Amino acid sequence: MFTAQKRGVHLFSSPSSSLSRRKRARAGKQLKKKTECKSASSKTSSSLPPGILVRVAKTAWNLGWNVMMSQLAPKDKVSGEYSRPESQFRVKDFDDDGFHSEGKKLYLFAGKTCPWAHRTLIVNELIKKSSKQRRNEEEEEQVEIIYLEPNKNTGLWTVPKEAVERIFFRDDGDTGERQRQQEQQPMIETLRDVYSYVSGTRFEGRATAPLLISVSNGGAFEIVCNESADIIRLFDCLNGENDEKLYPKENRKEIDEMCAYLFENVNNGVYKAGFAQSQATLDDAVDKLFQALDVLDQKLEGSKFLLGDDSLTLCDICFYTTLIRFDAVYNHLFRCTRKRICDYPNLSRYLKTLYALHAFRETTDMVGIREQYYTSLFPLNPGNLVPPLPFSSKDDWLLSL
Repeated sequence: MFTAQKRGVHLFSSPSSSLSRRKRARAGKQLKKKTECKSASSKTSSSLPPGILVRVAKTAWNLGWNVMMSQLAPKDKVSGEYSRPESQFRVKDFDDDGFHSEGKKLYLFAGKTCPWAHRTLIVNELIKKSSKQRRNEEEEEQVEIIYLEPNKNTGLWTVPKEAVERIFFRDDGDTGERQRQQEQQPMIETLRDVYSYVSGTRFEGRATAPLLISVSNGGAFEIVCNESADIIRLFDCLNGENDEKLYPKENRKEIDEMCAYLFENVNNGVYKAGFAQSQATLDDAVDKLFQALDVLDQKLEGSKFLLGDDSLTLCDICFYTTLIRFDAVYNHLFRCTRKRICDYPNLSRYLKTLYALHAFRETTDMVGIREQYYTSLFPLNPGNLVPPLPFSSKDDWLLSL
């Protein structure tokens, strides 16, 4: 009996032992659930940074962004909107009696991707075409273009080495003298170096493109101008009297007024939106920009150019360099998203009319334009990602008149 009872303890479950097993089972399930929750929490924390990391990153980025934007886009102290600094080297009189070009060779340093330099390239191309017949085959062109390349890492314009050696270290046949000359002179690699070399002092101002310099027969260099609005007027005035004029004396007041309107509201207007540093200044800049585009679209209804069907002028060139970049860059990168140029019937036709002209089309480097904007303006696009080219910036659309 004693043995049977003892065996029974092991062979049969008592009520208390059954309850114990149920407790252990529940405890196991709870432990499993906690483990699963902990695992899920671990996965979430690995994909989403902790709150403190986000706050630190945002604070550091905002501080850095404000510093970079203050250098890239200085603000007006009253309005807070982007204030483009004045160009340092200006031309006061565009006619021959105000600027004496005889015996001088002019060099224009310009980048195709820059809208301000682009207008000088278009004018130069148009003038070359109109003056080609009256110029002898052997006659050297008065203006030579030096194409600059942007350095997206430094934000500086670089000058081709070949151009530096040819312009600043002229070959007189003495190789030894040429080498000594290069060793004695400061290194010229960037546009800022050109400013310093030509001015004869360490240049501390804004080394912007375009830059027009002159060199006399005696080899004396001089900075002529670094304001695109002046350069395009100067080029037209240096052109022969019998050639087609883009800035005729009888229409200068009207052209100047239109160019001033374009600069304030469109050419610089897109930059006021793109470089806005507050929501209020962005909203105000966008409102003014699209109000101006609405006005200009209406003005072009039934008119080929801004000042009439037969009058291609400087203001058309100034307008074009913004229009051609609008859908490709400004609409997205500069937050000018209310409408695209292709959404305006008259502006679309007008843009296509200009793009069909050789001087406009051949000086437009759409790939280079987008590459520079999206990879050089780090505060606006820190990832350096370039979105797909919109249909309204492709030749298929631009040439579909």
